[in-house]
Amino acid sequence: MNKINKPLVIVANGEFPENPIPLDILNNANHIIACDGAADKLMKNGYNPNIIIGDLDSISSLNKEKCKDITVRVLNQSENDLRKAINYAQENNINKLSIIGASGGREDHLIGNIFSLFKYPKISIKIFTDNGLFRLINNSKELKSFKGQKVSIFTTDNTIKIRTKGLKYNFNNSNISTLFYGTLNKSIKDIISFKISHGSLLIFQSYK
Repeated sequence: MNKINKPLVIVANGEFPENPIPLDILNNANHIIACDGAADKLMKNGYNPNIIIGDLDSISSLNKEKCKDITVRVLNQSENDLRKAINYAQENNINKLSIIGASGGREDHLIGNIFSLFKYPKISIKIFTDNGLFRLINNSKELKSFKGQKVSIFTTDNTIKIRTKGLKYNFNNSNISTLFYGTLNKSIKDIISFKISHGSLLIFQSYK
């Protein structure tokens, strides 16, 4: 296998993006990892993956044979193909990557893909959908925004104390007691800031 070059994009086997923002991320990638059957969608749209990873049960037999020299078969059924790709990148000392194609298709796959970010607090991962961006923050952070941007906050730890600035409904050293109580917020500034007591928050920001 060739050395992984940054910027790295992982393409999951959901719907191929139509929005120009994730497509621009893909077009500017120096290295593309396809999750199993995502290789078919990439090649159908004129892109060539550098690595194909997964249990290889979704990729077409034609492309599986054609790309056999760049395939990495991982049979671990406790991990989905996206986490296999992230694990592979992490093992190759990549600490920053983007993901597209994680949405669309089965909703349970989408939820699993997004909440997989909590497994990787030490690396910078951004998931670009056709509607917005998901990312994890692990400490005090300022994020670029714009007035009216849709913002949602998720966490799996309801003991985290959160302070925010720049949101319509700010947190004042309070917590998210139930998974959905941090959703459907809105930015009122060009910068939104977060201070958290510990742990990680999953942040969604819309493109418009």
